Amino acid sequence: MKCDPSIPPATSSGFYVALPSFANFRDFTNDRHFTRAPDDWFVVITDVKGSLKAIEAGRYKDVNTVGAASISVVSDLLKQDFPYVFGGDGATLLVPPDAIDRVLDGLKRLQRLSTEQFQIELRVGRITVGEIHQAGCVIEVARHELTAGRCVAVFRGGGLSEAEKRIKDDVAKYCCQYDLAEDLELTGLSCRWNPLASRRGRIMALLVVARGETAAIYNDFFAALSGIYGGHLDEANPVNPDLMRYNTVGACMKNETRFHSRNITLGYLKRLWEIFAAVLIFKFRVPPLVFDATHYLDSMRTHADHRKFDDMLRMVLDCSNDQADAIRDYLEARRAAGELCYGIHLSDTALMTCYVQDLNDGGHIHFIDGGDGGYAVAAKQLKQQLRES
Repeated sequence: MKCDPSIPPATSSGFYVALPSFANFRDFTNDRHFTRAPDDWFVVITDVKGSLKAIEAGRYKDVNTVGAASISVVSDLLKQDFPYVFGGDGATLLVPPDAIDRVLDGLKRLQRLSTEQFQIELRVGRITVGEIHQAGCVIEVARHELTAGRCVAVFRGGGLSEAEKRIKDDVAKYCCQYDLAEDLELTGLSCRWNPLASRRGRIMALLVVARGETAAIYNDFFAALSGIYGGHLDEANPVNPDLMRYNTVGACMKNETRFHSRNITLGYLKRLWEIFAAVLIFKFRVPPLVFDATHYLDSMRTHADHRKFDDMLRMVLDCSNDQADAIRDYLEARRAAGELCYGIHLSDTALMTCYVQDLNDGGHIHFIDGGDGGYAVAAKQLKQQLRES
């Protein structure tokens, strides 16, 4: 999954890694960064069935874990950068045609593990990009560079929304279920940090969908947001290493034992060793011999996937109560003017799920969501506003 724009697109399977990346997230409104996705690729959508009930039962960390696991499973299979977006209770991924069978097999294994180890049902659907384009919708993709060596995808055109609608409307045609799926080990995925405390008092999970002149509306919103933060929008990043607290060995083992279909494997024993070592290093601050723990902690902030765009703006913001009120007031005024719809959920903490291929820059990414429901709860308000509009 590391960014390597030098790889030539010998076939359509190489189109994404060949895209030039852009560093400033606010440039997602710039047309020149986007390329139409190839017709022979597949949109793969995963989501946790009954996620709101699981949230109400206090299981949003489990929901987040299974949602992020969709990305880690596919990344382990493809072993190269590919377009995806994490949505809290699931993920949307674009998969090349020569890998779709392997990807679906891996996600069926995840379905089985999710059911057996988490008691959570994961839905998996797929549809070709060509079918979406034939329906008159478009899927365009760009690459946003979080930091050197690590990119995430940005989507526009409305095609992902159409793909989700078609999959949900015809589950029998587009969705798949595991039958005799093999065992699975979620290598690289971990959830060892306690919920992230807010520096300013509140964590906001925010969804915004612009109507009409979308680029201008999003640009105006970012200008307003920057003003609310006094011109220091980077301070909204909810990942603050000095406030982060590591879990205990027991808590890590309880969580991550479920990442393996079977517990008598070399992969499971390796995970136990990693947990013990990580707790010593990050909880008890025992200096490691083979890497710079302080640099890794600081780099988690720049490797955090706390803002994204997939036909809607998704952000997790660290804000004060006054800043939260100012953001809501701005969005409500713009909604009344017919310019946008939005969803907001406020909590005291953020959740972070980590996918670590290695500890070097570009070798890890951290999926961020708001606590107590985050994006999934914010989506309820957004959907209601969209229905009303």
